[in-house]
Amino acid sequence: MEHHQVIIIGGGPGGYEAAIRLNQYKIECALIEKERLGGTCLNWGCIPTKALVKSAELWREIEEAESFGLAAKREQLDYTKVFNRKNEIVDKLVSGIEYIFNKRKIPVLRTTALAVTKQEDKFIVNLENGEEISSDFIIIATGSVPKELPSVKIDERDILSSTGILQLTQLPSSLAIIGGGVIGCEFASVFSAFGVEVTIIEFLPILVSLEDEEIAKRLQFYLKKQGIKIKTGTGVTGYTKSEKGISLQLSDGSDFIAEKVLLCVGRTPFCPMEFPSAKPQTERGALVIDETMQTSVDKLYAIGDVTGKLPLAHTAGKQGLTAAAHIRSRLQNTAFAEQKLVYENIPRCTFTNPEVGSCGLTESQAKEIHGEIKVGKFMFNANGKALAGGHSDGFVKIIARADNLQLIGMHILGPNAAELIAEGSILINLHTRAEEAASIVFAHPTLSEAILEAAEDLEGLSLHKM
Repeated sequence: MEHHQVIIIGGGPGGYEAAIRLNQYKIECALIEKERLGGTCLNWGCIPTKALVKSAELWREIEEAESFGLAAKREQLDYTKVFNRKNEIVDKLVSGIEYIFNKRKIPVLRTTALAVTKQEDKFIVNLENGEEISSDFIIIATGSVPKELPSVKIDERDILSSTGILQLTQLPSSLAIIGGGVIGCEFASVFSAFGVEVTIIEFLPILVSLEDEEIAKRLQFYLKKQGIKIKTGTGVTGYTKSEKGISLQLSDGSDFIAEKVLLCVGRTPFCPMEFPSAKPQTERGALVIDETMQTSVDKLYAIGDVTGKLPLAHTAGKQGLTAAAHIRSRLQNTAFAEQKLVYENIPRCTFTNPEVGSCGLTESQAKEIHGEIKVGKFMFNANGKALAGGHSDGFVKIIARADNLQLIGMHILGPNAAELIAEGSILINLHTRAEEAASIVFAHPTLSEAILEAAEDLEGLSLHKM
């Protein structure tokens, strides 16, 4: 029976990064992944979606070119080229990861793990191809799958998942999006820019409900301004198909017809293996882990969406590196120096138009935990770089404790918010105070000056705000 020091089940961002790091530590490992490396993120999620986001952004800028003094003629959109470019980017990135694995001689087993059995001091993994392999340690990185509704099931023809919609080679005339979270709003922004008639149907009273409420309300305003129709506080009770399209029955008694439907009401942890001898503890379908990413079973680790923590690729990646470091400490008797992951301080990004970037506590969370707080804000319409770039919607919002002005939350709605929030992540994770943040010299003219002004506003010292 083939034996490895570590077996990683799942080749997404968490799994493949853990494998590379273990290899760097001179720890022998193998990765089980039936599909191409990169998981949902690289193949069917983050990367292909961002390729579409960029195409949509350029399409909007062509439309707005005259306001910059440029007489640009807007040609007809060639979605086939958009689609092919997306696939080429995905292939390039995935091929790059596969090249790294080949150069490092990290074995990838192109099959599926069916069962993990604990036998004394090792694990036995049963594979779909009929083979068995063993290891000293296991890292489970099997990710998540799209949720469905009792009344609406995905068929990837008319009712699409976030994976299925990326396989469309032609744009629909109309698109109903069930679910107004991050994924739904991103696709709404993209397809609306391409001329598709988009409607978001959200059961909750507000879109992106996990974001700061002020940010969420303002984003909803901007999406409506772009022509996206939004129905909040509305559920979907059923649907029928006809020559006219998909007719959705809504909870308010009305019907809504669209050519295609995107169902994105969240994702659920996915762990299909059986555990005949030692089953790890679960909670709401997720594997329970400690600070080292270890489950309730000794030497059995879990990372990424399957843990039910924060379902983001960079969360999975950091969890994978943490698990690798802890395994190294046990195998090589080294110190385990990884810091505890504070999940609320991991940056979160929504690639809508305008973008959302957030880190730390929302205003309501901060009030609940700390009581009295301070809030500093600065609008992008008072920022020179934002005005020059023609994208001045939105603002920076910083939340601090009232007693010592320590930064505990940053929320950005506006241009390049997903990039700018990295500054917020650094400041918050370093427990920076308002005066310390304000003492940093920010380059001019830049969008990041809005962060400086918001930090100064915590003490009423913003220079360009009345």
